[in-house]
Amino acid sequence: NFDINAALLRAFGARVGRNPCIFPPLALHNVQGGFGNLTIGDNCIIHGHAYLDLTAPITLEDGASLGPGTIVMTHNRYNSNAFLEEHLAHTCGAKPVRFKRGCGVKAGAVVIMGVTVGESAVVAGGAVVNRDVPDRTFVAGVPARIVRTIGPAGEAANHGS
Repeated sequence: NFDINAALLRAFGARVGRNPCIFPPLALHNVQGGFGNLTIGDNCIIHGHAYLDLTAPITLEDGASLGPGTIVMTHNRYNSNAFLEEHLAHTCGAKPVRFKRGCGVKAGAVVIMGVTVGESAVVAGGAVVNRDVPDRTFVAGVPARIVRTIGPAGEAANHGS
């Protein structure tokens, strides 16, 4: 029952909107302080086997969806390997991840720290997203690259005005 899953998340500090569909199992990482770093808007879908790293905030705006097996990482370290952490310091740290309204992340995609997936954007299954995804675009690949714009030309510029 989706209501039970949402109630459990809320009980431990997550902000969950109306009518979520949260399929088990859901893996939440770095939750020592509760689920306060998780915000799920209205009508969002999180499919089973999703892995959410709550070291920094994860926000799903209204209507965003995460496919089965999606991995969302908000931090990166090299298991206390001093050499790697010194030489790759620019890749270490913690940053929030945001999924804007109506976006869809398909099965098995990985979204890393600091990324925003744009409004009504689509991330292909298995993609690795290491930079922001513009509104109304379709991205795919490792690393994810823009494949095409979604919707008629010029429509995105007028959306919401």
